[in-house]
Amino acid sequence: MANMTLFDLVEPEVTHKVPKHWHSFPPPHPLWHPVLGTLYVIIGLFALFGNGVVLWVFCCTRSLRSGTNLLVINLAFSDLCMVISQFPILVCNCFSQAWVIGPFVCELYGFCGALFGTMSIINLAVIAYDRYRAILSPFGGTQLSMRRAGLWLLLIWVYSGGWCALPFFGWNQYVLEGLLTSCTFDYLSMDTWSRSYVVVLFLASYAVPLVVVCYAYFGIVSSVSRHDRNLKSHERAQGENVRYQNLQRRESQLNRFVFTSVLAFMIASTPYAG
Repeated sequence: MANMTLFDLVEPEVTHKVPKHWHSFPPPHPLWHPVLGTLYVIIGLFALFGNGVVLWVFCCTRSLRSGTNLLVINLAFSDLCMVISQFPILVCNCFSQAWVIGPFVCELYGFCGALFGTMSIINLAVIAYDRYRAILSPFGGTQLSMRRAGLWLLLIWVYSGGWCALPFFGWNQYVLEGLLTSCTFDYLSMDTWSRSYVVVLFLASYAVPLVVVCYAYFGIVSSVSRHDRNLKSHERAQGENVRYQNLQRRESQLNRFVFTSVLAFMIASTPYAG
């Protein structure tokens, strides 16, 4: 037992799915797996309830059926699919203290995690771009139609699915990771072929969406601030202090919203991208 490694706990049918990096690690403390499993159950149930409620509200409320809200529905749907495809398998493996469902499910699990994670990130970037277009249009009338929103959703699914399916065609692969109870793409192999996929996926599914989100939200702040400065000058000239103070308050609230949105995007996406 003293010389046992994490690799020794792996089922024989999935040993080829364990990168050499993990072969020499000792097993975790016996309590670690059930603690993690319990934590995943709690998080999974909250996520199921939260995203389920969002979908139910949008689907049952006719007035909320708009192009922009269709993007929000897709975001909730991808998050719900992430939970459904990941947490039952992860919880099962945690309480079994090893991956026990075979190599095919490992690949499917890794693909679903990558797909729905990438979809959520890209979806957030599209929502930011949609808000940017709507707010910066000088004439209005730029509300996202259901048809155009449907095209955006198709692009999000195809773009995300395309990148995440590449390991099935030989560019990288889905393997076990960490405590060997979950699977993801191989980010540890040092050969150029595998590393190139990791770099390209990082750029396509994280760096580019982050640039879009930052550009869109800070563009909104810049536009609204410029508009408010003109209004402030007018209000101060007219001596309307109350409206002037309201404009200042709105600008402050908008800045906090943008900062929070970008920070939330980075907190949610950076661990996945890393």
